[in-house]
Amino acid sequence: MPIRRYVLLTIPLACLIIIFVSLIVYRPTENKESQSQKQKETQAPTKKSQERTKNSDTIRQSVEELSMPSYDEKGKEILVLRGENTILLNDNVYKIIAPEIEVMDSTDTENGTQTILITSDKGEMNNVSREGYLSDNVVVHFDVDTKLNTDYLRYLPNKNQVYTDNPVTILGNGTKIIGEGCEIDLINKKMWIKKDVVMEMGGMKNDPFFMPDKSPKQEAETSSEDTVPAEVADTKETTAANETTEAKTEKTVIRSSGQLVFEKQADAQILTFNDQVVMKIGATTVFSDKLIIYIDPATKQAKQAIAIGSVLASQEGKIAKGNVLTWDVNTQSATLEDDRQAEFVQEGMNLYAEKMIFYKNIGRIDVPSAGSLQVEPKKKGKAAGNAEESDVDVINIEWEGSMAYVSDAREANFEKDVAVRRENSILSCNHLKVKLSEHDDNIMSLKGWENVHIINQKEGGLVSEAVGDQVIWNVKNKISVLRGDPFVILKDGENRQIFSPKVVFYEGGHNMLCEGEGSLYEKADKLHSQDEVENEDLKVKWLKKMFYNAELKKASFYEGVEATRGGERLDSDQMDAYFDGNQKMTKLIAAGNVYFLSKNLDGNEGLGSFLTWDFIQNTALLTGKPKAELRKGGSRTFSEEVYFNMAKNQITWEGSPHWQVIDKQQSGK
Repeated sequence: MPIRRYVLLTIPLACLIIIFVSLIVYRPTENKESQSQKQKETQAPTKKSQERTKNSDTIRQSVEELSMPSYDEKGKEILVLRGENTILLNDNVYKIIAPEIEVMDSTDTENGTQTILITSDKGEMNNVSREGYLSDNVVVHFDVDTKLNTDYLRYLPNKNQVYTDNPVTILGNGTKIIGEGCEIDLINKKMWIKKDVVMEMGGMKNDPFFMPDKSPKQEAETSSEDTVPAEVADTKETTAANETTEAKTEKTVIRSSGQLVFEKQADAQILTFNDQVVMKIGATTVFSDKLIIYIDPATKQAKQAIAIGSVLASQEGKIAKGNVLTWDVNTQSATLEDDRQAEFVQEGMNLYAEKMIFYKNIGRIDVPSAGSLQVEPKKKGKAAGNAEESDVDVINIEWEGSMAYVSDAREANFEKDVAVRRENSILSCNHLKVKLSEHDDNIMSLKGWENVHIINQKEGGLVSEAVGDQVIWNVKNKISVLRGDPFVILKDGENRQIFSPKVVFYEGGHNMLCEGEGSLYEKADKLHSQDEVENEDLKVKWLKKMFYNAELKKASFYEGVEATRGGERLDSDQMDAYFDGNQKMTKLIAAGNVYFLSKNLDGNEGLGSFLTWDFIQNTALLTGKPKAELRKGGSRTFSEEVYFNMAKNQITWEGSPHWQVIDKQQSGK
């Protein structure tokens, strides 16, 4: 993973601490091995004098070609101090010319003993206060490729600290760290660069955060070489090799105005950047108050990075905001968190939740908590004369359970108390699946199931809400299909209910199709002026389907249609209902095998081919081909028109030739 390759933490902090402790606290007059060595040095050609220097300091002792080893409790050599010339002034100050200190770290048992070398042009230690320093071209060589450079290091024994306020530079394995000042806490085994830190790392492979820029299908098309000529393939291989080389040389840069803290723990080495941190990794830039990077001590590679506080990450049109952003190498995932609400934004999509997990390699987003998603469809210009701008509304999806998006399938799944809000409607359900386009993030279809409830907020429709078991919204065909077992329930407040096993809603209006056997119930109120007429509910049943045309304000019922209201009943093969501006049914027109019964008119019956039932006037007009039939009691008559006036409690007809007595056994209905 990119971060684990590029973050430098090859500084063995324990070794560095040993270096400074050994350098500063070592006193040749108090070490038996040093005294023995001094005796040997005394026997060799040495240069001693009691001359006075220009600053009146007295040289007590001077040793050339100094070499002094130091041992641990087990007698193992842990440090060797060398110097071209060591001078003791006034019994108080040790001055060392061109000091060289070699430190062996015996803690690294897997890789054996590691040697650390520290050099400078000058060194000095106060024999009384034990304060000391190294100066002029101070270099700490951690290994062949890694070293620390500064001009000055000072030791404070009362605080157990080594520090410098001078600029510091660390170089190694394509990594460079610079900053102002350096300090080491010998007790807590910490080291930090004080401020204005800049860290550069080489060897980028890819960006660690968020989703891949190409969909899996596009990636497959891009990488496919089945039909590519050999010379073109060679060119592509060369280009890929060049891109790989460029990726390796691309720099990752981390800046912070505050401290860079180094810590060493049993399972990780830790770098912590503080204050106004900016990390740039390829196309990704992350701003935060703090950045923590964990390094595997065995592989020397990053295993986790955590940005904390006012996090803002951007990557080629994608923006993430939150309080914590964690990149995990093992799972190849980035986790964005915020106690209030984290935010992820890309063109046409805004995602909000307390926690989001981005799996880059597999192209997946998991949201294990409640959240919301806003999708704004991208406008499509006219192409080849047959594509027009998208007229799909902005869609807002909210949920209480979880959300998961899979790039390969181009699907997003939402769980528990899901609400989909559009300009004119709200859909709620327990499970929701959203299918996106292969070419962009536009929604192609939507499927919701379990406790489906749709509320229509736009006036002018036959119903204002619907309840069912499953709904599918097809964006391309601009229809929504709602199913229920045993039926869907459509409502218009408390005034109207429709029952049907399948309902199709058409976009761009309120047109609606109910398929299968169904029924419509409309609550009665005063549809006419006669107080003595009983006002009862209107009920319409059908066997095949019902279609509502919002423009015509007309509902058509097909096959085995039956309408009842009060004491009247109307049967026919087909029936059309008309509504006023308030969506109240005002008229029914029946055609084909018409049968009308009025109990309010002494049980008179009418048979014909066409009937118009006016609810405002509370009248019905029956016609037939060639004649309409009126049955009254045990007799019947035929005429061109039969007029039923329930308001005045009378029946009239025209062209009746005679009355005919009906045989009750053959009377039919």
